[in-house]
Amino acid sequence: MKFGRIPIDQAEDVPLAPLIDIVFLTLIFFMLTSVYSNMESEIGLTLPTASTAKTQDRSQGEIYINIRADGAIVMNEREVPLNELQDILNRVAEYFPGGSVIIRGDRSSYLGRAISVLDACKRADIQNVSFAAVPPEEPPAGP
Repeated sequence: MKFGRIPIDQAEDVPLAPLIDIVFLTLIFFMLTSVYSNMESEIGLTLPTASTAKTQDRSQGEIYINIRADGAIVMNEREVPLNELQDILNRVAEYFPGGSVIIRGDRSSYLGRAISVLDACKRADIQNVSFAAVPPEEPPAGP
């Protein structure tokens, strides 16, 4: 039995093109999510108040679902029907398990629409769901 070294011209090369593609796609994903995070917070909603509400920084991978006063569901500045929202949440749960959803409902929106969104999250097996609220305004201190 003869043991020897593999000649350099027969050594296997690591394919770099797929690795570079993955790095660029990951970079593009994070750039887009940071852009959408700014857009989602700029939609004109009057959030409900809660005495226990806290201001929190956004974390990567959070999905904001906005419910306007007329009951329309808005994601990424686009009105989304409920069946399309279900498809989006299914894909998100498949590719990013453990992701979180934050429902931002207008103060005068219907509870039934929020329940429909919660049901869609449950069917997509997204467990980390929360509602956005703001702390009540403090009355100005006067003389």
